[in-house]
Amino acid sequence: MRFMLALLLSLALAVPAFAAFDGPGAGGFRGPGPKEVTQSAQVRDALDDTRCTLEGRILERIGGDKYTFEDASGKVIVEIDDKVFHGNTVTPETRVRLVGEVERKKHGRPNEVDVRYLEIVR
Repeated sequence: MRFMLALLLSLALAVPAFAAFDGPGAGGFRGPGPKEVTQSAQVRDALDDTRCTLEGRILERIGGDKYTFEDASGKVIVEIDDKVFHGNTVTPETRVRLVGEVERKKHGRPNEVDVRYLEIVR
């Protein structure tokens, strides 16, 4: 009888521990949030860490890992580490897709895009 009581008690205590688990990354807020940025003009007013996918051209290197990028909506500064190019040669005539996130700047400086992935669009 004690064995059954101990078994039932242990099961009763274990069930609540599994009730809230919903898989990897479970928990937190699920609902509306910042919309993904898809145009250079949207970067200016986007929140920090907003996902960003842009298609257009890299016009010039302005120093270090920073470049001027342009699409139909305008220009924005993007930061692209050399490793993101994966050995590809990109010119101002090359159409690219950049995936990253908005890097919100302070003190009146414009927002930039921190690029994590670059794809040449054919």
